[in-house]
Amino acid sequence: MENDLLRPILPKQLYDKIEEDVVNLYLDLKLTVPIRPYDIANQLHFIVKHFSEISNEEVLDILLSKNNEGKTRDGFSYWNPEFSTYVIWVNDLDSTYKPRLNFTVMHEIGHIRMGHRCDSLLAETIGNYYAAYALVPSPLPDLLDCSSFWDISDIFDVSMQCAFNCSTRLSNWTMCGGTTKSYERKLTRYYRKVLEGGD
Repeated sequence: MENDLLRPILPKQLYDKIEEDVVNLYLDLKLTVPIRPYDIANQLHFIVKHFSEISNEEVLDILLSKNNEGKTRDGFSYWNPEFSTYVIWVNDLDSTYKPRLNFTVMHEIGHIRMGHRCDSLLAETIGNYYAAYALVPSPLPDLLDCSSFWDISDIFDVSMQCAFNCSTRLSNWTMCGGTTKSYERKLTRYYRKVLEGGD
């Protein structure tokens, strides 16, 4: 992830739109933590492919070339009219670290669900926030007795960097009162039922 200080701050309504869509995913697909982004993509009828499946060296060279920020591409997605669905490509050549690959898949799902049609710094910020909120929604760490970002990393199966960033978001969320939005209350009610063994 690039330096968050260089990323645009999103308008409150956009944060709400992202978070509400994530909560709807949890409720519609009956998700439990840790979520499995590959399974989510499958349930949404998206196709996930890996760079390691590409045999054309020229294509691989293009995909693995550095961008203006000196990074290789973690993944990308596009509508495939032949299959009438979205295809998500994930860079499994630079890293096979499962939490990173999961973040990339969820990031691309975020691009698709938010209707992105082109790359931009704003779209990347939205994709990153979507993935982080989906992997660790604000109401759940407290319900699952997470007392540190180490707990978040273990329980939600995310990288330490993602867990640290999410714990910072959770601190801000808690200072603002926590679970104040209707969709967050829905997620809390749903997850309490999950913890009690209900549907």
